[in-house]
Amino acid sequence: MKANFFGAVILCALSLTQGSEYKYTYDNNETCIDVKMDVMFTLSNGNETVKFDGNNFTVTSGDCATLGEYQAVLHLKNSNEDLLTLTFNAQTDLSVNMSSMFTFGPFEFFPGTPIATAISLLDTGDLKLGEDTKLYRCESSQRMTLTGKLEGITFTMYMDMSNVQIQAFNIKNGTLSSDVFVCSADQMTSVAQETTKATSEPTKPTTEPSASNVTTVGPSNVTTVGPSNVTTEGPTTAPTSMAPTTSPVPSFPPISTYEVMENSTACLIMEGSFQLKVTYTTRDNTTTNTVVNVPVSSNVTVTGTCASGNDNSSSLTITPKDGEIKSLTFNFEIMNGKSNIISWFADVKIPDAMESEINETVIQNVDLLSPKLYYKCKKEGNFSGNTLAFMYNYLQVQAFNVENGNFSKYGYDCAADAPDEPAPGKPPVETYFASDGKKNCVVFKGGIQFHIPYNSTKGNTVAVILVPTNANFSGECDTTLNGLYTQELTISFYETWELKMYFSSNKKQNKTDLLTADEGVGNYDISQIELTFDYNNNLFMNVDDSIVGRTETVTTNQTFLSTSSSKSYMCNKDTTFALENGLSMVTTNLQFQAFRTTNTTDFDAATECAGDEETNSIVPIAVGAALAGLVIIVLIAYLIGRKRSRSGYEQV
Repeated sequence: MKANFFGAVILCALSLTQGSEYKYTYDNNETCIDVKMDVMFTLSNGNETVKFDGNNFTVTSGDCATLGEYQAVLHLKNSNEDLLTLTFNAQTDLSVNMSSMFTFGPFEFFPGTPIATAISLLDTGDLKLGEDTKLYRCESSQRMTLTGKLEGITFTMYMDMSNVQIQAFNIKNGTLSSDVFVCSADQMTSVAQETTKATSEPTKPTTEPSASNVTTVGPSNVTTVGPSNVTTEGPTTAPTSMAPTTSPVPSFPPISTYEVMENSTACLIMEGSFQLKVTYTTRDNTTTNTVVNVPVSSNVTVTGTCASGNDNSSSLTITPKDGEIKSLTFNFEIMNGKSNIISWFADVKIPDAMESEINETVIQNVDLLSPKLYYKCKKEGNFSGNTLAFMYNYLQVQAFNVENGNFSKYGYDCAADAPDEPAPGKPPVETYFASDGKKNCVVFKGGIQFHIPYNSTKGNTVAVILVPTNANFSGECDTTLNGLYTQELTISFYETWELKMYFSSNKKQNKTDLLTADEGVGNYDISQIELTFDYNNNLFMNVDDSIVGRTETVTTNQTFLSTSSSKSYMCNKDTTFALENGLSMVTTNLQFQAFRTTNTTDFDAATECAGDEETNSIVPIAVGAALAGLVIIVLIAYLIGRKRSRSGYEQV
């Protein structure tokens, strides 16, 4: 059993170049974990970067490895109450790895970040510290990368270390080992001056240490500070009980609906496909994890409480009729006008666990946005505690204001479902085409964006939505619109958004026989633009509850940009197309051609818009002006020359 001791000692230097030293001690003040390094942290949210060094951290608590234990932990905290956790794990061959976790509030580092909860960044690869009986030393620069995602924002932190000295196991009487494990970077560059004094074979225990080879470090009931210091003449195999195991991960169960009932009507609804991940210690002292499915609603009993009147809290409890999960409870509360999961609890029984019953209450504020609407998340996600993690897929939940036993008509999307938008600025220029399998009858190239006015919680505003690079497109080469022979291009993006552009000939459509491009189209133009979109809360910032999730279709029957069938139309300057309800579509670097007969995406000669023609005329005008100026200069020079010549003759 691990013993936690508080009253840690921290020795921090005054400057980064001198490094930071973090020590954790037993209650007799003998060091059991010692970390010393020059360290710089670089934290980024993808747009902004913040740097800080290790001198701001102090040790708050820790967990030393005692007899038979293979893990030690050191907890550090800075002035912002951010937590840096360093975990040291002895592997099956008794080599040691160090993992890192940084827990912080993004709003403390990036002002304006609309996130009030904390996030934990986990390292993408552990730092290898060599053998458990040796002091690890590395003067060369090393980097650990930590990442995490919250509300659609990916956070990354680089932990750049140099002049590192670490020991977390087998520190005898508070004194670091004289045997040194030198990192490979130092060995390759010949920087390291220390060499190991131990044999080349790693020390490995063959039996459990007896009382005679256990070093006490205080009271008689406190024993070793590392797994073992017993050595053998040669390599030995590690105990099979130490091998880490992981149970196969089952697929998510079918989507099911769990309802809290009041007067035979659902008043709280939670829907989705759910699992619990359990991390535990087996009876042979191996740390492992397993994943168990939350049974569908027909195999559980659902109870709970619903908010009524002025109540601002509710709860839902799922009690399976059999299986490993004994109960699963979620507590909801309205805070600052928003619905939140404020905590959840699970009780699980794992037969091969050292302590078969595992339960945990996780205090975790999950913002479900408006209490008037339901919250939905199509992508997989999880709410994680220390030993339990609730994993979901296709989650939908409404804990308040459920009417007639159903979800509200519209809902808020989770940040994970946010579409991948292009970077702010000019939209990406892409090429789209409509094809009938034989020819690309319509080709359209350009960057497209929409200006959409809407009601937000902060007043009326306008969203600028750019068409992304991964848009799908299709079309129709033979159709009609208002009696005219027409071709159609459809661009689909952001799951539910659809832009349709119609290109119509000025010749009437024959009702019995489709006109073909070969028969002569004459002039054509963009005869109609139609946009179908929804007020997604991830695209429309602070969108009002009254319109969130609502789908609209706007159009225009105005004709635009006419040209002949043998030409394309081109306009490099921004071109604005007015749609209904104050919406507009703006294109840049636009070129299109309809009623084509080839299967390429190459354009024929272009009819240029007035704006481009004005730009193109600047060069010839400038050249003409320069030539005119040159003629004037030559003429003046000629006249001056003649005057001087005549004056000379008079003098003679």
